[in-house]
Amino acid sequence: MMFTNKYRVLLYLLLILLLGSCTKPNQYYARERYIVTSKDLNIRIDPTQLSKSIGTLTKGDTIIALASDSHWIMVTVGDQTGFVSNEYIKKIGPLATPKAILFIERNADWGKWSFWAIAVILISLWILSGLGLMRYENRIKKNFGVNTKSISVSPLVFFVAGILTAVLYLYSKDEVIEALFYKFSFLPRGLGNIAWIIWIQGLSIVLGVIVDFIGTIYQSGIKHGYVTFLMEQGINLIIFSTSIFLTLSLFVVAIVFLIVLFAILYTISVTENSKSIA
Repeated sequence: MMFTNKYRVLLYLLLILLLGSCTKPNQYYARERYIVTSKDLNIRIDPTQLSKSIGTLTKGDTIIALASDSHWIMVTVGDQTGFVSNEYIKKIGPLATPKAILFIERNADWGKWSFWAIAVILISLWILSGLGLMRYENRIKKNFGVNTKSISVSPLVFFVAGILTAVLYLYSKDEVIEALFYKFSFLPRGLGNIAWIIWIQGLSIVLGVIVDFIGTIYQSGIKHGYVTFLMEQGINLIIFSTSIFLTLSLFVVAIVFLIVLFAILYTISVTENSKSIA
């Protein structure tokens, strides 16, 4: 009866998701990119030839426009923001999107059957893997008297990171791709706010995983704790993938759906573990 009710809730959530998909997928915003065509190009503090130069660019340098008009381009170089004349630059195409990301973009369209197939598969994997982990934990408690931790930190971290990454991608696609694939750095100095947000997300994920690993090994021991930890991280990857895919496709509707789904599954998991401990 308990599992029947869970699947009924899932059907209701899918119905809400279907009814809410009334808008086209969000566009991916990318800023204009330019290449410097002159030998030396001054970056000026104000959009005028008489203003002070705060740096120079050389031929072949690539810049991203923060804003532009018919004569000047606003750019950020390192920690400084200035202006360059558009007489000495040439507009170029956006950064190449990695093939794996292109696959997500092409299928993140609620009007395609492939979107619903992938969405149902991801949501089903999320639910079934979570139930499988609970069954495994109950089995080792019953057969071996092994305790498991009642609350996990990393699922919530992966969930929030997935939604936030998708939102960043929708509104700053080029910066996300640049930070992850072209100018990746363990300390993204000079790469802008988006790179720092991604860095903070990555650090949060690492810390969440470490906390859960320590807690799992402490509660369940090395043998059973290691298996539980690996299963949990597999579920975390599913949560992360599902959150990104649905948010890219349906944005606000998907975020509401995901929050409700996550709250239900997380509450069930915590409740089951608390009962077992008691």
